[in-house]
Amino acid sequence: MCLGMYRRHKWLWDKIVENCPDVVPYLEAEHKQIWSRAKFSGECKVDYVNNNISECFNSWIRETKGLPVDTLMDTIRGMIMEKIAIRQHIAERLEGPILPSVINELKMKSRNLKYTIKASSGLKAEVSGLTKDNYPWRHAVDLDMKTCSCGQWQISGKPCTHAISFIGSLRRVKLEDYVHDYYSLEHFKATYQFVVNPMVDKSEWRVGNPGFEMLPQKLERSAGRPRVKRIKSRAA
Repeated sequence: MCLGMYRRHKWLWDKIVENCPDVVPYLEAEHKQIWSRAKFSGECKVDYVNNNISECFNSWIRETKGLPVDTLMDTIRGMIMEKIAIRQHIAERLEGPILPSVINELKMKSRNLKYTIKASSGLKAEVSGLTKDNYPWRHAVDLDMKTCSCGQWQISGKPCTHAISFIGSLRRVKLEDYVHDYYSLEHFKATYQFVVNPMVDKSEWRVGNPGFEMLPQKLERSAGRPRVKRIKSRAA
């Protein structure tokens, strides 16, 4: 459990301080940089961090990895060219200020929210409720600043459930107005606005002269798994 979750569940944090005070300096000094997403910068606007991008790319080009370098790069170039064209076609059909997938995600989160809302002045409110273990919690939401004390809104750029509940209780307030511009259709189009130009066949490429000859690496042994010399056992 990360430090941000400890902070949100104060009763649990108090138990940690009471039962193991020696761990508090470690959590404050080290744990937030290594494990706690709540302590990350809000500029990246993502609620989780992993290496899925590299894994997806490796899986995408898996069938081409055994090709010669020039053929490999030309094949990947063609795959990227097609991918960008598909995304541009998708962007032309989308409507609205925010990507529909993001709006659908937030609408799913808005279902069956049983929070208590106490409005303050302006577009501020206290949103409270109970955990599954019936422990009370409360967060402060500010729609003007697009912040919630839970920290999730600032990190992901998408309203958390506390903000969604408050937004849903107001009239003439649109949910998409409180989603970060990173998820806008305009930014989606800008991401795929460039073009990868088509190319002629490899046989028509201009042959260059790098000024040197690249030879394959010398192998100290033959390719393949070495054969094991076994001594035949003598019959008794």
